[in-house]
Amino acid sequence: MSESGARHLLFIGGGLDLPVRARSLRPDLRTSVICRREVLSHLVEPEKIERLIVLRSDAAVEEWVAAARFIHQADPVDRVFNFTDKDTDKTVAIGAALGLPTPAADTYRLIAHKLDMRWRLSQRGVDDTQAQLAESAHDVAAFAERVGFPVICKPVQGVGSRGVTRIDSNADIDAALAWGAEAVKSLDRRELMVEQFHRGVEFSVECLSERGRHVVACITRKISEREHFVELGHVLPAPLGDTARKRIESVVADMLDALGVTDGVTHTEVIDTGDAVRIVETHLRPAGDEIPYMLEKASGIDLIDALARQSAGLPALDMVIGRLESAEPNRCAAIWYVCPPTAGEIRDIEGLEEARALPGVCEVSVLRGVGEQLTGLSASAARAAYAWAVGSSPQEALERARAAAERLAFTVSVSGLPAVPADLDLGGDVPNGEVAVPKGELRTS
Repeated sequence: MSESGARHLLFIGGGLDLPVRARSLRPDLRTSVICRREVLSHLVEPEKIERLIVLRSDAAVEEWVAAARFIHQADPVDRVFNFTDKDTDKTVAIGAALGLPTPAADTYRLIAHKLDMRWRLSQRGVDDTQAQLAESAHDVAAFAERVGFPVICKPVQGVGSRGVTRIDSNADIDAALAWGAEAVKSLDRRELMVEQFHRGVEFSVECLSERGRHVVACITRKISEREHFVELGHVLPAPLGDTARKRIESVVADMLDALGVTDGVTHTEVIDTGDAVRIVETHLRPAGDEIPYMLEKASGIDLIDALARQSAGLPALDMVIGRLESAEPNRCAAIWYVCPPTAGEIRDIEGLEEARALPGVCEVSVLRGVGEQLTGLSASAARAAYAWAVGSSPQEALERARAAAERLAFTVSVSGLPAVPADLDLGGDVPNGEVAVPKGELRTS
C-alpha cells in the first residue's frame, strides 16, 4: 500500500482503469505508464496520463529501467505498481533503480514461476503437490510412474489455460509436450513442468491483503472442460458449507504468507479434494473473466476500487470487511461462456438482443466477432462469447447465464457437426474439469 504523501504513481503494464480510479480518489495524483505496444489500445483515458512510454514486447529490462529513469528525472515517482502477470522482473528492477518499494523480487518470482511456487509451498507445509520440469517425454513418463496417472503438463510461466494438458497415459505424452511447446512460444519463459493431478471441486479465491492482513472477499465455484481446463463458467459465492469455506480460507492465507504477499488483491485457484485444499496457482492481481464485476453486483464489494484506494495511499481492508458483513444474503452471480468446439471463420452471430433481454442478465458480450477465427476449445482465448447474470441462488444465477449464452447462434464456415453435448449438474463433488461443453447453437456453412 502506498504512503498517503505519494503524488506521482508509475504503473507498469498499463493498469487498465486503475490510474483513472486512483486519480478520482486523490485529484492531486499524477500517473505515468510504461507498457508493451499491444497494451496501448486498452489504456483508459490515455490523454490524462502524465507520461506514457510504449516499448516493444522484447525490450530488455535495461530499456524499461531507462524509461523509468527518464520519467523519474522529469517528475519524481513516489510508487511503482504492476497489476498484470507480465513484466514483474522489470517492475522489481525499476523499483531498485529508483529506490522505491515494490513487492519483493522473491514474491514476484514465486508467483510467476509455478514450479518455484510448488517448492516454496512444500517447504512451508502448505501444499506438498509433487512437480518437476518436463524436459523430455522420458521425464514425464518417469514422473507419472512415480505419482500415478493422470498428471498435468503446463508452462512454468503462463496464463489463460494456454498449453495446459491432462495426461492420462504414456500415449498422451508426446502430444502434450508438443501442445505446451507451441503455447510457450509467445511467453517470456519456455520451460514446461509436470505435476500431480488432483480430483475434486475447483474454486477461485478473491482476496485483499493490507499490511500482512488477509481477508477473503469471495470464493467462486469454477467449471472447466476436461482436457485443457479451459474455464466454461463461474458462480459466486460458491455453494459451500462453513467448514469447507473456512478450510479454503485458511489454506489461502497460509499460501499468501508463504509467498510473502502483504498488500494488494490476489486471485488464487484451488481444488478441494475432500481430504485437502490444493493450490493450483495464484496471481498478484484481480481476477479476470468478469469476476470482480460480478462480485460487486452480488455483494457490493468492489475489489478494483479497493486496489485503487491502496494505490492512492488510502486504507481499504476495513471497508471490504464492513461490506462483507453487511452484504445482502441470497444474491448470487454466474457467468457462462459460448465455446463452439470447432475451428473455422465466424460468418454471422445472432441472438444478442434476445439474450440481453432475459431475466437477471447483466451483460452479454462477443469475444470473437464476424470474420475472426475459432480455434476449438484449446485455451481461454478461444472462447467466443459470454453472458453473466444474477439470481437468488447459485443454481438460478447459473441457469440464467447459460440460458442467455444458449440464445447465441454462431454461423461458422467448417465441415462436419460437433457432438451433441450433455447438461451440466452443478451439485455434488464433480471431478475437476469433467464437465460438458454447453449447448449453444452452432451452424455450419
